[in-house]
Amino acid sequence: MPLLAHIGKIPVEEWLPFVVPVVVLYLVGRRTMRRRERAVRAMPEASELLDRPTVERVLARWRQTRHTGLAARHVPIFYPPGPDGLTPAQLAERSRAGEEQTRTLLEELQELGYLDQGDGEVWLTVEGYDVLSETESVLLEAAKERQASRAGR
Repeated sequence: MPLLAHIGKIPVEEWLPFVVPVVVLYLVGRRTMRRRERAVRAMPEASELLDRPTVERVLARWRQTRHTGLAARHVPIFYPPGPDGLTPAQLAERSRAGEEQTRTLLEELQELGYLDQGDGEVWLTVEGYDVLSETESVLLEAAKERQASRAGR
């Protein structure tokens, strides 16, 4: 087999089979994430989507994924796109709750290890991102079901 080229004293035919799958996986993952981000941006307001059955579905998913310390009062905090980078006042406005009540919820979530508060802003931990991802999945399913039922009427 003829040698195509050397890059850094490594023959191309030796590294090419390893690089191509990595690039393909990156591109597929990027495309999938962009689709999900568009779907999240198109979601209705929290007040429209967060009815009792939907909140129960979110809680059931949280229990399945070992997030048992969370309750229904925490669902609005994790409504997509999540609390990352927002202040408690912004979260209170978005969830249409009192600022004191929101601060109490944020303190509970911090004690449970789902977020950190620093410089007046809220930041998710790794566990917080896991909860946000599960919440997004359930709410995207619920939004699709609602849209399908409205179209079927």
